[in-house]
Amino acid sequence: MALGLVSLSSAQEISEAASVRGHFAYGDGIWRADDFGWFYYDLDEDLSGEMLQIDLDDRTAENGHITYNSKVWTEQFEYQPWGSFERVAFFGKPYFAGYPESSFTEEVSSLEKGELREVLMDDDITQTLSLNRTLALQQGYVLVPQEISEKKGTVNFLLLKDGLPVNSSVVSIGESFVYKIDDLPVIVVHLTNAMLGAGEGLAELGGVFQISDRPVLNLFEGAMIGEMKLTDYSQFDIVLENNRTINLKRDTVISLIPGLEMVVLDFPEPVYYPVGWIYDFGVHEIRGPTFNSSSAVPVRLGDYNSSVIAKWNAENYSGFYFDPDDAVLRDLFGALVGETLVIHSIEDRRIMPPSNPIVYQENKTVLQTGLQYTSLRQPKEFEYKPWGYYFTINLFGFSWFAGYDSSFKDTKSSKNLMENEYLGRVLIDRELQGNISEGNYSFEEGYEMRIRDVSDDSIFIQLFKEEQLVDSSVVESNTTYEYKKDLENVKDMPIIRIHFGNVFYDGNHGSAEIDGIFQISDNVFPMELGSGLGEMELVNIEPEGLIFVNPDSITLSTDSTVNIGPGMDIRVADNDTLRYYLYTQTYVVPAPEPPLISTQKNVSSSQPANFSMIVRAAEIRQVLVNILDSSNRTVFSRDIASMGQGSGEWWLYAWSWNATEMHMSDDNSPVPDMGDGPLLALLYLNQSASPLQVAVTFDSQGLISTIMDSNAVYYMSREDYGGLNRSLDYSSMMNNSTARMEFFKVMPGESILQFFDLINNQFIPSGINHTLQGNLSSLEPHAIASGAEPGRYQLQVRLENAVNAIWATDEYFNVTDRYGFINDSISSRDSKINAVAGEGKSKKSPPVGILASILALTGAALFRRRG
Repeated sequence: MALGLVSLSSAQEISEAASVRGHFAYGDGIWRADDFGWFYYDLDEDLSGEMLQIDLDDRTAENGHITYNSKVWTEQFEYQPWGSFERVAFFGKPYFAGYPESSFTEEVSSLEKGELREVLMDDDITQTLSLNRTLALQQGYVLVPQEISEKKGTVNFLLLKDGLPVNSSVVSIGESFVYKIDDLPVIVVHLTNAMLGAGEGLAELGGVFQISDRPVLNLFEGAMIGEMKLTDYSQFDIVLENNRTINLKRDTVISLIPGLEMVVLDFPEPVYYPVGWIYDFGVHEIRGPTFNSSSAVPVRLGDYNSSVIAKWNAENYSGFYFDPDDAVLRDLFGALVGETLVIHSIEDRRIMPPSNPIVYQENKTVLQTGLQYTSLRQPKEFEYKPWGYYFTINLFGFSWFAGYDSSFKDTKSSKNLMENEYLGRVLIDRELQGNISEGNYSFEEGYEMRIRDVSDDSIFIQLFKEEQLVDSSVVESNTTYEYKKDLENVKDMPIIRIHFGNVFYDGNHGSAEIDGIFQISDNVFPMELGSGLGEMELVNIEPEGLIFVNPDSITLSTDSTVNIGPGMDIRVADNDTLRYYLYTQTYVVPAPEPPLISTQKNVSSSQPANFSMIVRAAEIRQVLVNILDSSNRTVFSRDIASMGQGSGEWWLYAWSWNATEMHMSDDNSPVPDMGDGPLLALLYLNQSASPLQVAVTFDSQGLISTIMDSNAVYYMSREDYGGLNRSLDYSSMMNNSTARMEFFKVMPGESILQFFDLINNQFIPSGINHTLQGNLSSLEPHAIASGAEPGRYQLQVRLENAVNAIWATDEYFNVTDRYGFINDSISSRDSKINAVAGEGKSKKSPPVGILASILALTGAALFRRRG
């Protein structure tokens, strides 16, 4: 199998949320924790309690006929001498429910009071404390041994929270320190020994258990959670029911509670399934149903009946690709067309390789060994319906392009990749309603369509790829344009299809209706018989689909994970009883939350102003901090993403601003202080030249270091040139006219720079012209820093991570002069700006594009040259 196919299918993408499908229901439905991966389930101990049940009358669930029930179960402490405690799950998350009577507590139920608490610590790792070594617990608690007596066999413990004492107790060896809140043990620590060692007392701990000191959730009867009403809770369970009649209409999505939906397919009869959403940061298992050594699932093998001990397909496993529009596609036996993984049999925890099936003709049954992964090709209707159908195949959780036709019913395919041992990807499949005129239109993978002429009833098209002409054609009204290309040994494969409707031309203006666009990638992924993926080998490529089997035996060892193939892992329970499920993983990264910002309210001009903030966001790409003056002009801007301290989704940022502003040395006009970042400007090479949008950078002394855009360098300082590692040194380059022209195009005394102001986060030409002076070794004017004008300033923060971006703009502070006064009137600086703007030699400025694109292109040009 091609490496490209493997890497593409197995790459872990970042998602803002993950979804978990439950199995399909046909009529009434019931889902339990061992078969619905969104519910909490302990595979090792087979512990769970959640169940969702729907009883229908035709398509209607009457009031109280959708029931969510979660039963309490008993779980062993990690420190086993303590016995057990009680847990309960609530919509996919486990909570502490209570204690039975034990050596350290009476029977007490937190759930009976309507309190759901988190289990924060549960371990049996031996730890040794001393007078200088304490035990750090969760939620700010610390356990301190104040006095250790080997003779008495006791330890006097002091419990602190946030540095303040909350409890103390003398504990004897073999007993437990217990801290209770309202008779509920919140912290339990077992003392196994007290001794003298190395001249100091030592306390040896054998077990630690801690729950949250406040409820995470408080339950009360009658509470409404979405469509569900809490009808009962006790020390035994939690029950919710629908509070109104709900109709499962065709092709709808019904929200039961936030994060749990019911998807109803577009079938004449009710066919539906639950979908649970995961929004918490982290890598999450997305699992299918659990099977064990005694499981039996009936299947059909050709004309014969059979059974397998495990079966996963798109109906019960979210790791397989599923499009609800394809749910109507079924095989001859009613099974969903697509991906299926079955385990025929397991002997002594081993999945043996396939062998010749054993057929029992008398009852038309067959027995088979091994593991088999099958995917069947399926027809897919073009979004532009008059085109008909093409063929896809679902593989490793992705949908792949198989071909435009297929060999079946004695037909011969000519435009099928899969039958030639390749797979492709659909890039665009879209139905449109609109008109286009002369111009350039972008497609995927660098293709661009250019319409150069529109006449009555026809248009002239040119197709480019990466600026190279690859095709041209005259297309008439109500016809389909196709661009064909050889893909490996498949000749003339249509890569791009565009259907044009009527073409109009009124003598002055022409346009054409466009109805549909379809594009596949011109990169294909080869398949080879006998190639391996994980524990599987490709053994069959047929027009109908692909078959993989295990060529070697697979052992499902206790407490193990077995990679079957991309997106397919089997997790095996840490238990003598064989129990396992199929799963994949999804990396969930939520959007950033508004930061908690700390600012100084009053800052003296030219003195450091310190800022800090706590950020909850993961996979951070940018942390942009802007400081704006009272006229909404940005005076300071930095990306401080690299300055964060923390991990995961919690980060601390601290930075400072010297309460200064940047001005140009020739006229004292202000420019944004971008630090090492580029400043956007217009460059006029001479009096008659058209303006160029360029990026200007300054060195640490404020001198201009580079002037460049995405296409060319117009000026570069000696220091920046030295960083390019060119074969010619700076002096040699300056003496070589050809080499010099690559880096120097400005002309001191003639060339003009006009910087952009950043006002309300929009770049606006300042209208102030700066004639470049000096010489190529030291260009003027330069930037100078001076104290910020007194007044009110605003701090703006833009947080961007891998999935989204937010602005925080509600922070304000004052800049005072050295005497502590704030100037609320129009600053003298603003007066200078206006005066200079009025006196300056202004040139007409072109429309301003987006800064990000300019700076990105500029940076790309610089890196190309440094490479």
